[in-house]
Amino acid sequence: MSNEPVMSISGKVHYLPRIGLEPNSTLYVSLEDVSLADVPAKQLAAQITSNAETAGLGFNLVYCIADVLPGHTYAIKAQIKVCDRLVFTSTEHPPIELGVSYLQPLEVLVDLA
Repeated sequence: MSNEPVMSISGKVHYLPRIGLEPNSTLYVSLEDVSLADVPAKQLAAQITSNAETAGLGFNLVYCIADVLPGHTYAIKAQIKVCDRLVFTSTEHPPIELGVSYLQPLEVLVDLA
């Protein structure tokens, strides 16, 4: 186990349609460095929640502080899939400030895919 300092970001994923998730839904949430255009985002942390229809849509992403670079932009990406079929995805990625303690859990909105 590494002794590098870490921090975490917690929150909950929401969707607006008043429907239940299908059985065997899986929630994917990741913290990504989205600083560079035309380059795939670099993932700093990820969480996969199986059976999200019963386990819930909460997340807690733990990231290494040494991976946070000054001047870079970071965002949370969330998706809900059923048997590898994308059902919901985040379409907006508001930047997040890393290295701070959030007093309130973050809320991430996903839309129908």
